[in-house]
Amino acid sequence: MRRLLGALVLAAPVSWIVWTDFVRRGLDIASFSPHYRLPYELGVAESFVMWSVLLFVASRRRGVLKSIASTLFVALFTLIIGVEAAFHAMWNSYLTLDGQLHTRSIFDSLFGALPLGRPLVIFHLVTTFAVAVWTVRFSRRFTKARAWSARLMTLAVLGSFYGVYLFTDKYGSSYRFPTGSPEDSLYLHSMLYSAKENLAIAYPEWAAEHQIERGSTRLHVTRRTPEAVPPLTAAPAKKRNVVLILEESQRDDVTCNDHDARCDRSTPWSNAVTKNRMPLDELHSNASTTAISISTLWSGLRPTDGHDELLSAPLLWDYAAAAGYDTAYWTSQNLMFGNARLYVEDLPISHGAAATTVDAGADLDAGARDTDLTEWVKRDWPEMREPFFAVVHYSNPHVPYLYDKDFAPFQPAERNYSPEKNTEYENYYKDAVYLSDVAVGELVRYIRSTDAGKRTVIVYTADHGEAFREHWQTCHTFSTYEEEVHVPGWIDAPPGTLSDDEKANIEHAQKEYVWHLDFAPTFLDLLGVWEDPALKSFKAKMPGHPITRSERTLAPVVMTNCSWVWECEFRNWGMMQGPRKIEAREWDGQFHCFDVAKDPNEVNDLGEEACAPLPDLARSIFHVMPNVTPPGKKPVDWGQ
Repeated sequence: MRRLLGALVLAAPVSWIVWTDFVRRGLDIASFSPHYRLPYELGVAESFVMWSVLLFVASRRRGVLKSIASTLFVALFTLIIGVEAAFHAMWNSYLTLDGQLHTRSIFDSLFGALPLGRPLVIFHLVTTFAVAVWTVRFSRRFTKARAWSARLMTLAVLGSFYGVYLFTDKYGSSYRFPTGSPEDSLYLHSMLYSAKENLAIAYPEWAAEHQIERGSTRLHVTRRTPEAVPPLTAAPAKKRNVVLILEESQRDDVTCNDHDARCDRSTPWSNAVTKNRMPLDELHSNASTTAISISTLWSGLRPTDGHDELLSAPLLWDYAAAAGYDTAYWTSQNLMFGNARLYVEDLPISHGAAATTVDAGADLDAGARDTDLTEWVKRDWPEMREPFFAVVHYSNPHVPYLYDKDFAPFQPAERNYSPEKNTEYENYYKDAVYLSDVAVGELVRYIRSTDAGKRTVIVYTADHGEAFREHWQTCHTFSTYEEEVHVPGWIDAPPGTLSDDEKANIEHAQKEYVWHLDFAPTFLDLLGVWEDPALKSFKAKMPGHPITRSERTLAPVVMTNCSWVWECEFRNWGMMQGPRKIEAREWDGQFHCFDVAKDPNEVNDLGEEACAPLPDLARSIFHVMPNVTPPGKKPVDWGQ
């Protein structure tokens, strides 16, 4: 009986792991195909070896090995299983290498960059610690480890840890596919990958090219430490709620910006329910990278501002909460990608959702289904306390583009990256935008059907556009050409939610050049805090102007996909002042100059002199523009 109880105790750690895993995602595990089921079963066996061997050594009554093994067991079990439990409770997803990529601190990696002071995190760590301690106590009572066997088993511990890594490295370590490994395997694999990256092993060529020292990693999103916003007094011109609908990768020329009874573009659904919206036809993003674009949209700062400024800047939710607004952030974006979760993890919100909370198996790039996010928002909406500020952030028009043949009017459409299929591929993208617009249209229809919706101003835009070989590249982040930065935008306000002056100023902005830099000031004005004296020091850092007011941003505006919040794939820069625009990528020896009003396709380079003084100003800001690629060797097609 004692030996039986001892065997059961040794099996307790893996039993706890499997039981909690099935509680969290039992249906997913049960539906694994054989390709993932076998690796999962092997992973469980490997976990059993790892934890039972370590626990067996810890069950010694005396000796140095007992102390070392028991300390290791409790510490590792608490860390690995506790962190995974807390991570899953927050994100409905385990911590995998997707959530560890580009974490620039080993300490942060150990704890999954979780907010350790949050009660939910503390609860799971304390619970797991208690399980670990009691397991060791019971093992010492029912298991008898002799000295020679304990020493032999100590060697097996090291081998079992390495075996877990090998299994997970080969099978199911990413949420791009069904995660065919138990949680401890996923954690160990992600930590080993993070350690490699922090030692510049994962990107040796990149590290050498950029002269990165060992111990540093690629620069991606990290946790903000926002400056505290003092209490603000909201005095909006009219009583209202404010909602930002933010689309992903949506070009201006696939959008019915102004209401169009026909609307033969990709947005007929939102077009049909916003007949009185006020368009912003010359709206431009300041970047074609999501992380950089939203940093500008939500903080009001330039993408070229310094590291400390960008990561200490309050975001719109911080200002709204300081003014007494209820706040929310719902997104179908998969925030595991590039640590995007860290940027929004500490927002002061009462309601929210991310891709993995909507769908645990959400695609890493395209996210959860936008239609599912709309349904989530509809469930939360009645619980919002007026006045409120909220952001609904969609994702599906991102590569690889969520496509549904039943919602695909643009034909022929084909997911084929080859240059000869460019038209079919662009139609495939247009159909993805069309499908996402189904979700937007339903959201707006629902909002307007509610009592709170009658007092809600809706602002709509996209983070950036999308290229289809207009200037050699596909997708986004690769340039500041119009196809990537000219974005849709409109404001829809029910009667009585805007003053006459606000409405007139927005209408005047239809054909004027406005920027995402203007959006944070616009939202702060809609929230009624733009004139609050307590906002003075924050406003001083924002170069934009509220679109709700008559003054426009006339000074040169920077554009870049290289920022302290996100490392660029390769360097590219731009600057605009009205319709005059300069652009360069890292293989260029000089800036290209365009007048986008006369040449919206940016075909005719006017030469630097025609855009003076923008080129000299840009060089003073961006500092360098090396011709790093030999002439004639620039990439011709980034989609290949």
